Amino acid sequence: MLSYSPSIKGMALAFLIGGGMSFSQVYADKKEAQRVRLCEGETIELTASGKNASAFQWLKDGVPISDEGPFIEITENGVYEVMTINEQECSSEVSDAVIIDFLPPPNLRVLQPAVLCEGGSIDFTASIEGYDPEVFEYTVEMPSGKKLRLQDVPEVNEGGVYQIQANYKDLDCASTKQKVMVEVSDDPVHAMFDYKINGLGQKGEVLANDEVVFESHSLGDNLSYHWDFGNGRTSKLQNPPFKFDAKGQYLVTLTVTNAYGCTSTMEMPIEVNEAYLIMIPSGFTPLDRENQNFKPKMRGISSYEMLIFNTWGDLLYEMTSMEDPGWDGKVNGKLGPNGNYVYKGTFTTVDGKQVTRSGVFTLIR
Repeated sequence: MLSYSPSIKGMALAFLIGGGMSFSQVYADKKEAQRVRLCEGETIELTASGKNASAFQWLKDGVPISDEGPFIEITENGVYEVMTINEQECSSEVSDAVIIDFLPPPNLRVLQPAVLCEGGSIDFTASIEGYDPEVFEYTVEMPSGKKLRLQDVPEVNEGGVYQIQANYKDLDCASTKQKVMVEVSDDPVHAMFDYKINGLGQKGEVLANDEVVFESHSLGDNLSYHWDFGNGRTSKLQNPPFKFDAKGQYLVTLTVTNAYGCTSTMEMPIEVNEAYLIMIPSGFTPLDRENQNFKPKMRGISSYEMLIFNTWGDLLYEMTSMEDPGWDGKVNGKLGPNGNYVYKGTFTTVDGKQVTRSGVFTLIR
């Protein structure tokens, strides 16, 4: 049977070996090699015993190292085995192996400094390079001197010097303490943005293929920008132009980050309509200072034709040019009477689509 237990001087393993007059044989709980992990600087004592054994031959990595007796103190990594020798100088088979690993203290490295952003808290796991909770257990010493396991540390929302130490979970090997200086950022960060449609120079209804200019009005110094337009496309410009190529709703997100790594995010849903817009007024007032002409307002239209009729079906006016100012309400040089009139329009969009519109509008004198 193979076993070991800690002691003040180190650790001990016992090989229980038995056999007959001529040969000895090793018996162990496991057939495969057994592995023992220790801290660097510790020692372990291996003990061999066997029936009719008069001498012992120890081996390290398959090479004989000692025949002094049943005890050997180990201070180096290696694969250790033993053979017994009886009075007739016959040797046993080689015992099952014990693999000894002496581990150095964990090499703990931390990032400096840890910045406490406005309204945030510190996550020490982000400060530990190669953070591995499966292998190591971490201890945090608070500025007050109180020590806590990392998972028991409350929300850290104040500056100061914190010390972190790492231990192997199954050993008492500790790293040196590493200081983490928590600094409170005095540079507030707040993401804000809006947009305007190029050509209109103002915010408005967004059409597919409109060039939309997104403008950051974010607060903070030395900011970097990350835009996500909700369709898999992104930008790092401060004020990026962008075209949505299809109708739909998109969630546009701006994330700004300052030099300390503090971030802020703003989201805005953008409704994108068809690639054209046709707005036809319900009436006009030729004698007023405003709204004197009847003409559709259009976006995304390359050409159009609009015919104006009276209610008897007589053609009164025809528009075929994008520069046409529209119908001023006159027929043969005279202003028409109050009442309803009929329009019929055919429009060609910039992507070649044909669209028709018809309806009634009112002339108001």
